Amino acid sequence: MEVAAQHVVLDDHAVRAWATGALTACRAARELIDAVNVFPVPDADTGSNVALTLTGGVEALVAAPGGPGGLLTTFASGAARAARGNSGIILSQWLVGLADGLTDAPGGDATEVLVAGLERADRAARAAVPDPQEGTVLTVAREVAAHARRGVGAAAPAGVLAAATASARADLARLSAGHDVLRAARVVDAGACALLVVLDALVHTLATGTALTEADLDLGWLPRTAPEAVAGCAPALGGAFEVMVLVDAAWPGAGGLVAALQDVGDAVAVVDAGDCRHAHVHCDDPAAAIGLVPAEVRRQVVVRRVDEPAPAARGLVVLTRSPGLAAWYATCGAVTLVGPAPTAQQVRRAAVDTRAERAVVVAAGVPADDGSTQDGSVDVLAVAGDGPAVVTCLALVADPQVAPEAGLAALARLRHGTTADDVVDLAATLVADVPGAQGVTLVHGADVPPATTRAVADAVAAAHPQTEVVLAGPAVHAAWWVGVD
Repeated sequence: MEVAAQHVVLDDHAVRAWATGALTACRAARELIDAVNVFPVPDADTGSNVALTLTGGVEALVAAPGGPGGLLTTFASGAARAARGNSGIILSQWLVGLADGLTDAPGGDATEVLVAGLERADRAARAAVPDPQEGTVLTVAREVAAHARRGVGAAAPAGVLAAATASARADLARLSAGHDVLRAARVVDAGACALLVVLDALVHTLATGTALTEADLDLGWLPRTAPEAVAGCAPALGGAFEVMVLVDAAWPGAGGLVAALQDVGDAVAVVDAGDCRHAHVHCDDPAAAIGLVPAEVRRQVVVRRVDEPAPAARGLVVLTRSPGLAAWYATCGAVTLVGPAPTAQQVRRAAVDTRAERAVVVAAGVPADDGSTQDGSVDVLAVAGDGPAVVTCLALVADPQVAPEAGLAALARLRHGTTADDVVDLAATLVADVPGAQGVTLVHGADVPPATTRAVADAVAAAHPQTEVVLAGPAVHAAWWVGVD
């Protein structure tokens, strides 16, 4: 990459400047881009997802030592590992393609090298999804590369890219109208808007050698769309949950993961993230998607609701070993990490993903690295397994402030036990031990047949009609956990 980087003025300083400027621009544009997010799901998060994806790239650069070349690949790989949502996956692969294209380009004309990188970026972004959709960011990426190709010889790299980006922006409404969903909603593609913002930052760095700042921003071209304008749009794709899994690249099954994920959901992508692969799917059964990847090759698993709630006073993060409970926790509004030992960086990232200034982390028998709480924005509630975690989450979501004190109070009142089969008897004993008992929580293990779980819950509800019975599972533990609050 060193030779190519010199040709297009993307040395270490320029890469860092572009990355910083792109993140600044996307954060500033976040709400405007979120407002036009219709495809594939109208969940108003494309701007947020792109900003979070670029944050991962910038953090990778901060951690990277200086030296000759290679930082564009570091930026792209960091973004790919941190990518959130379809929009983040596609943008990260555009960055990966750009880095590869500049690395592989032969020496020569600087503009020719840049255009080769843009063409490689276009192909990489398109290859990120099994069913590329025209009228989206993918079409805009192709148009930028095509406009730039026609400009070779006419100007320096910054001028050629500026003209190509301006042409694609001028065509944005027409290009977006080529997609049925976007045309019906009368909006432009949100992912395309994000890519154009990132390209503007690159133009600025190529032209000046500095990072774009807020004072340099011109976001006047972005549409001003009220949230209610797209609120009634039906999703083009189904699946209530988003599942994202980082998988060891050396795993032999990685090549067949796209087809396997398409059998359980849609919005599927499996992409390059350096030394691992990043898999993405929208589905109704997160456990089924997670189960396609052996536990020993999973580096990170994140599950959240597709129609995630608006940010609360505090966000909620759950750490669990139980894939079968990921959907339940996510329905509480939690960003859920599934695995035995998440890193401090993963916990901090999940807290940021809640989009709240502070977050409560419920660690269900999973160690929460102390490093995740160093900045004071995270409160960790460590509990002994999924049973107490379910009770804690119920208390937190019932509290308007999602205050950790609400979870601690519920745990202080809690009486609980485990049993292989005498669930009704154990529940009766615990209810008798808790004056004014209001709730019975039943968490079943994976060895309990589905038909049995509902019958047991109905029997407990019939025996204690004054209480609310909550059924959750399967957890990784065996048999039944019963709690009374």
